[in-house]
Amino acid sequence: MEHKAKLKHFSKMRTIIIPLCFFVVLVAYGQDDPKPPEGMVYVPAGEFIMGSKYGDPDERPMQIASTKAFFIDKYEVSYAEFAQFDTNFEIPKGKENNAAVVTWSQANAYAKWKGKRLPTEKEWEKAARGTDGRIFPWGDTYDNSYVVWDRSSTRGGSIAKPESPYGCFDMAGSVWEWTADWYKPYPDNDTPMEQYGEKYKVMRGGSNFNNHSFIRTSQRYYILPEDIRAYPVGIRCVKDVE
Repeated sequence: MEHKAKLKHFSKMRTIIIPLCFFVVLVAYGQDDPKPPEGMVYVPAGEFIMGSKYGDPDERPMQIASTKAFFIDKYEVSYAEFAQFDTNFEIPKGKENNAAVVTWSQANAYAKWKGKRLPTEKEWEKAARGTDGRIFPWGDTYDNSYVVWDRSSTRGGSIAKPESPYGCFDMAGSVWEWTADWYKPYPDNDTPMEQYGEKYKVMRGGSNFNNHSFIRTSQRYYILPEDIRAYPVGIRCVKDVE
C-alpha cells in the first residue's frame, strides 16, 4: 500500500513538473522573440566574448563586448539576389545561387536598397560565435565537411550544413563577408600596424582557399573597399530591431 501511495504521489508530481519544464524550455528558446523578416534570423541584445588570446595580434585583447538586438541574413546574398538590385550586373553562368562577389560600395548600396545595412564587426562576430566564445561557428573543433570550399558550390552547400548558434550558414568559408567597419585596433590594443586607419575595410569569415585559421570566428582581415581582385568578398546584411 505504501508503494502504491508513493507511485500515486509521483504521478501527481509528474503532471506538475512536465508542464513546468515545458514552460521553462519555451522561455529559454525565446518564445517572445520578434519574428525575423524573411530570410533572416534574430540575434538578441546582450554580451558575448569577442576577440582571442591566441589569434593574430589584431584580435586582441579578448574582451566582453555587447550589441543591441538585430536581425541578420541567414545566407550570404546570392548573385541572383544582387542582380535584382543591379540589373546590369553580369551573373557568372550557372552560379545564380552562389554567394555574390562584390565591392564594398556595391555591398553597401545593396544593403540600403533592401532597407538593411552591413554588419559591424561586433554584430558579425556575435552572430557567428554566440555567447560561449567558440572558435568556429559550430564549436571548437575544426571539421572540413562543415565548410564550403568549392566555389562551384551553392550557398549552404557544405556536406554537414552546420549553422551558427543563431542559425546562419556559411559564416566560415564560402566567401569573405564585408563589414561596415574600418580596420582599426580594438580598445587597449597597443600593437602597431601600418594598415590601421580609414583606408581598409574589415572582412570576416574566410573563404574557400584559406586554411582553417582564417575561418575562425575571431579572425579579422583587411582589404581596400573597391579592390577585390585578390579576395572574393560577399554580403550578409543586418537589420535593426524596431
